[in-house]
Amino acid sequence: MIVSLSDFSAGKYELSRGHYDNAKLQNYIDVFEKRYLIQLLGVELYNEFEADLAAGGGTPTETRFLTIFNELNFDYSFEIFQSEGIKEMLIGFIYYEYLADQINQMTINGNVLPQGENSERATTLYQTVYSRYNLAVVSYDTIQKHIWLNRSDYSKFNGRPKGFAYWI
Repeated sequence: MIVSLSDFSAGKYELSRGHYDNAKLQNYIDVFEKRYLIQLLGVELYNEFEADLAAGGGTPTETRFLTIFNELNFDYSFEIFQSEGIKEMLIGFIYYEYLADQINQMTINGNVLPQGENSERATTLYQTVYSRYNLAVVSYDTIQKHIWLNRSDYSKFNGRPKGFAYWI
């Protein structure tokens, strides 16, 4: 729908993968893209967003959805909120989910730790997976805060941003 395999080919979300990994990564895209969008928007607003996305050929056409789809920055109550947009947010979450599962591999011999011939596995201290995840969370929170503050434009939104009582 929004994220594709090519989004993981270069840049900060680049993944080293072979022929057999593409199907596995596509499965992660299929599962987690929808899951995170439903959590972000709620079921009814997600259905409206998905219909608008399909009508626009992969880009929303309604102003309210374009606002949250693209980069979003706003000030509220002496705080600055920033989102890299829905696509970057989803790529960050999928990147995290995929790499978190790469640490262990299920084989016919059971759950194993893959080991490279000429390299040593990085400890969690040196992994960028957490910083990418945290960037996605910032975008997620910013989008939900924007929706909550403009809920008259997003009438189907029944959610409430996490931590809302702390930032209002």
